[in-house]
Amino acid sequence: MNRQAILFFGLVLLFIAALLGYQSLLPPQMNGSAIEPPAAMGDFTLQSGSGDVTLSQFQGQYVILYFGYTSCPDVCPTTLAGLREALSRLGDKASQFQVIFVSVDPGRDSPAYASTYASRFNSAFLGLTGSAETIGVVAKQFGIFYKLNPADASGFYTVDHTASVLVLNPSGSLVLTWPYGLQPDQLEEDMRVLLKKK
Repeated sequence: MNRQAILFFGLVLLFIAALLGYQSLLPPQMNGSAIEPPAAMGDFTLQSGSGDVTLSQFQGQYVILYFGYTSCPDVCPTTLAGLREALSRLGDKASQFQVIFVSVDPGRDSPAYASTYASRFNSAFLGLTGSAETIGVVAKQFGIFYKLNPADASGFYTVDHTASVLVLNPSGSLVLTWPYGLQPDQLEEDMRVLLKKK
């Protein structure tokens, strides 16, 4: 091999090493949408079947916040089942995340029923709700849209609502949103990235 060929391959190897080094300095790619800088969020108090629950009591944990309703035929149960599966993959590290399901349908979902519904997916999941006025304030605070649709002849109605999942860091700031449809392994990947930042 002549000197030119050796020099060429040496430069190629140097370029590859520099590229790998640069990539190792980049932040990990998230499956959800990272919020940079994290957005400070206010506190709230809502009701579970056991009494008042305040968001700030989970300082020190990541909070996974999801707004929906217990009569939802598809999006809500799919989302909560996906979160259950993702957390089960984390093993012992799952305790660093608290899932909170907030019902935006207080007319049908009492605090006790919201709690029961959430716990069906995972006994550690919290289900909360409150008065229609309080839910409206909290939903607006977190940028959540919802609308109760007209009832059909049987009295059943659906609720249009934001399907995204919000993730708050241990200080209570919004750091990540997950769109509807991410798979459990994608959620798990993001959770592991977040834990490395803690």
